[in-house]
Amino acid sequence: MIKYCFFFLLLLYRAIFVFGCDLPGHFKFDVMNNEEILLYSGCYDAINKGPHIIEYILTKERAEAKGTRRPSARFTQNRDGGVLQELLIENGYSLPMHRDFTNSGYDRGHMAPNADFNDTYENALMTFFIANVWPQTPEVNRVEWLETENETRRLAVEYLVVKVIIIVDEFSENKVKEIQVPLCFKKMVYDISSNELIYEIIIYQDAIDPASLTTK
Repeated sequence: MIKYCFFFLLLLYRAIFVFGCDLPGHFKFDVMNNEEILLYSGCYDAINKGPHIIEYILTKERAEAKGTRRPSARFTQNRDGGVLQELLIENGYSLPMHRDFTNSGYDRGHMAPNADFNDTYENALMTFFIANVWPQTPEVNRVEWLETENETRRLAVEYLVVKVIIIVDEFSENKVKEIQVPLCFKKMVYDISSNELIYEIIIYQDAIDPASLTTK
């Protein structure tokens, strides 16, 4: 019964929240689990090489889920079954790879965090999708952005079901390989029952000086 209620909520949020993905070089994608339940959706920015928009719903039950170990996994190109990668190749683009971040000084920063899908290990694993990640400084990823994730989960418990939208559309001049480094990360959380905006924040980050890095 819970599964069907959750599926109904997914249909509801699809009807209420519709984001545009019609900019040049932008491609929509969906990530589902093995039961074909939608986990999160995105609009991939193939020019800057990361998600322009990530959106998903978070329920109280999922926010409170405990005991699932964090996947020790690489970010792959095929958590969506390879659909986005094929679409990008058809249009002359490609996805980055996990190793592109190595020794860059930046973390692989989840937009849809694995801790928001902690109801099962398999669901958490599906967030390790290279199209769900941007370069984040350790300070942003492990402190400031983590605080926004904790607040989102608190709101999910309070409001029972919330909609999360993350937007990245401003960039510094720095790159990690071919990936443009974001200047800031924008997050909005809505009470899905009323469509009311209940939380909004922008997290800025400073670029890392490549000269400060040491080769490992």
